[in-house]
Amino acid sequence: MAKLFLLVLAVVGVAVILLCIRILLKRNGTFHSEHIGQSKAMRERGIHCAQATDRIEHASTLNVTDMEK
Repeated sequence: MAKLFLLVLAVVGVAVILLCIRILLKRNGTFHSEHIGQSKAMRERGIHCAQATDRIEHASTLNVTDMEK
């Protein structure tokens, strides 16, 4: 049981180090943003995050109701 725990701990440790290589080796290294609104590929496809989509839809419904008055 202890051998398995140490093996799992070693594997997780190696995985964390491999994930952090870019941050450790690069000056001012950071992880890329995972936010949909900050992804260039998503912006090119016209895909927005849920909050931005709600804001756009809310603004468009306000404009339609303003025109009806």
